[in-house]
Amino acid sequence: MRNPWFSLLHQKRLFWKVRHGFSRLEFFIYQMLFGAKQHIRERATTTKTLRFILKLTGSQLIRALLSAAVLQFSNPFIGSHLVSWCTKRGFTPQIQVGDYVTLLATVIGVGGVFIGLYYAAICAIGGAIYARVPNNIRGLLANEQVGNTYMRFVAWFTYLGVCLLAFHTVGFEPILLVMPLFVIGAGVAIIGFVRLGARAFNLFDPTVLSGRLFEQLRRCYLRAQAGEYRWANPAFQNHAHRAAQATIDTFTTVADITAKEPHLNGRPLAELCKNLLVFLLDYERRKKLIPTDSLWYRQRYEHPDWYRTGETETSRAHNTATRLQPETVNDPRWLESAILPIVKRCLAINIQNKRYDIVNELLGHLDGYTKWLANEHQVEFAFNLIREVFSQCENLLFVREDGVGVEEPLEHMGICEQLAVMPINILVAYTRAIESYGKEEILQRLRSIKWKSEKSIYFAGFKVHVLKQLEELRPKLEAEEEIEGRVISSPWYLRELIAKVESENLSAAMVCFHDEVCKLYESWIESAKSSNHSWLAAVMMSRELEYWNKLDYHTNTLNQLWADLTSERRIQGIRWPSLDTDELSRKKKGRRTELLKLMSEEIFLLSFIPRPASYPDFAGQFLHTVGEALLTSMCEKDCDTVEALFKRYFHGSRLQFDRLRPRDGRTDWQSLRELKVAAAPLLDLIDLSGYVYLLSDYHDTPEMREPIVGTWDEYLAHAEDSPLQSFAAAVALTESGVEMAHRSVNRTRWRQTVVKRLEHVERQEFENPHGAHARFPLDPVILVIHESPLVRIFARDSYSTRYDGIDIFIAKYIRSREDGQNLDFGARRHRDFREEIRRAEDRYTYWTNNHDTSIQ
Repeated sequence: MRNPWFSLLHQKRLFWKVRHGFSRLEFFIYQMLFGAKQHIRERATTTKTLRFILKLTGSQLIRALLSAAVLQFSNPFIGSHLVSWCTKRGFTPQIQVGDYVTLLATVIGVGGVFIGLYYAAICAIGGAIYARVPNNIRGLLANEQVGNTYMRFVAWFTYLGVCLLAFHTVGFEPILLVMPLFVIGAGVAIIGFVRLGARAFNLFDPTVLSGRLFEQLRRCYLRAQAGEYRWANPAFQNHAHRAAQATIDTFTTVADITAKEPHLNGRPLAELCKNLLVFLLDYERRKKLIPTDSLWYRQRYEHPDWYRTGETETSRAHNTATRLQPETVNDPRWLESAILPIVKRCLAINIQNKRYDIVNELLGHLDGYTKWLANEHQVEFAFNLIREVFSQCENLLFVREDGVGVEEPLEHMGICEQLAVMPINILVAYTRAIESYGKEEILQRLRSIKWKSEKSIYFAGFKVHVLKQLEELRPKLEAEEEIEGRVISSPWYLRELIAKVESENLSAAMVCFHDEVCKLYESWIESAKSSNHSWLAAVMMSRELEYWNKLDYHTNTLNQLWADLTSERRIQGIRWPSLDTDELSRKKKGRRTELLKLMSEEIFLLSFIPRPASYPDFAGQFLHTVGEALLTSMCEKDCDTVEALFKRYFHGSRLQFDRLRPRDGRTDWQSLRELKVAAAPLLDLIDLSGYVYLLSDYHDTPEMREPIVGTWDEYLAHAEDSPLQSFAAAVALTESGVEMAHRSVNRTRWRQTVVKRLEHVERQEFENPHGAHARFPLDPVILVIHESPLVRIFARDSYSTRYDGIDIFIAKYIRSREDGQNLDFGARRHRDFREEIRRAEDRYTYWTNNHDTSIQ
């Protein structure tokens, strides 16, 4: 029926008007229902929000109400005692109702103003600095501890005034104690706001807010160390790691923001980095209290080598067309690898911006951190850190220069000095740490462990690298103690297992002290030389020489510990580390020889460069060092080193004389003194050139003196006006003075060194032929048995030899030349040494012909 009626009515206008009216009525009803429903939902949401606000503020509301109630209801008792106490002292406190109300109203008004002003300042700071930063950085501002604590106090204090005013309004009497309390509280609020306002300007620097981050991070690793609440629970360990990772991410973001702001990437970023290094130092102290398998450490995958894996695993992987399953291991350096890049970046930024005082401070803190790493026996990581720091700064320090001998900024030399001294400090710190260490110390620490206690092994004083072995031993020894009532394993057995681990660490450290340090200094010097930074190269060479001398001094300590740890290997089947100390010594000697060659090259280069007084005299230092090395090489029969060094030493001595001699032409006593000082390098040269004749005869190696004689011949052949006259004048000038010649003590030490070397020459004792006719017994005649008259002269009397290398060189070389036969070497010079040689030959011929001797 509906369709015919609908067909009939839909043609009428009235029908559509009525239908439209009903539709509007329906829409209006549904609209009202929807609005009511939404209103109910909004009310519910508002109620939830209100409940949330009440939940947030409830504790403070309750504290303020309770404080007001306690003050109000204790007023009769406390007020009477307060009045009596004041009356006894001569005054009676009175409180007027109007003054009481005014005080409370004033406190309420001031508190409200302070709250509004503080958050207005925070909003301004947040809009200027923190508007476009991640949420974790804005969270630092929101959770700023000092301001939040102050605001909580002001809010509580203000609401306390509201409560007391309300109590008074409903009829309670004024509280006498309120007066002193509110005076003190208002003073704290007002003066504190002044301090807080001054501090608010520092909030523009995000690093100021990092103090809370350090505390959070410190709490994280403290939770993971042995003895803390649920420290062995993996869930708690993982929670500590995740919390620490979030904090480190915030640190990284703070550093990124600060580094991009020119006004913040100097001192503020440096202070953050120094605090990070101090934090890492404390972390290294406590790291040995954290189990090695703790989930505090970040986990990473290590994939096995296919051909090192068993057949079962490889067959399964091949049949299933999958890879070998990786092993999950802990990364013990995850925290350091996250923090140290911030420090390296800060160093690079401040070097680039030439803030050298900040760079030096950072390097000082970094040096302290590396020394502590060495103290904790983590030498390898310390050297890796130095290498990474240098690679970060290398391109900024060693910018290639056009030309040689460019004057370096002293600040660059200071930075290189601090970097180059770090290996020395690591060596010294490590040797001090192991000085009293050994198997006995290991045994004492093992005896202090209670194997039934999980945490005892971490408090025994062992370093981090030993913990893994102790953790493997503890369950076995705990089982022994539970079954047998005591530990069955022998103390020497446990000590040897720990000694093996310690020897592995010592072996790695000794390799670092020889191989890694050699690579470090070699790369540093090469970078400086290749970029034409001669002064920086000289700084590195000087410090490397000091390092090898320090290593020579401490080698005995290292070798003693190695011998102690590896002695008495009674456990069969365990693999001990191998260490060829002789090979390490050969590498050290080879590097020292190479360093001396570099120094001899640098002498020649630096002698042509004007040296400011603020620069160290590396040319003089290297010349002296090469001279000492030449004498040592002659004594040790090292012909190759003599040949490699002497020619450069020869020309370096001449250049040193030319640099030191006075040029003003004056003849007063000061000029004469300066000339004597300038002659010292030439005298050293002549002295060493003479000793090569003596020592080549002693070693029976005539080839040793060939490079020295050849250098002199080449020089004199191409020189004009016979330079031998200048050398003779230098000797004569030194002999003419009544004072001790400059550097004569050093040359006397050389002579004593050479004479001591000849102590092992064979000697024979003969009866004195004049003894039969003497009134008193005469000492027997001692004959030095050697083919060389030079050896016999110098070995004849070890304590009163008056001749030296200068005498030898004059007699054997200069007098043999046509232009040197008539030169005057000074009236006080020893008589002609050739005559002494002739007498020594006659004497030796006489005794060998008349007595039975065997010449060796």
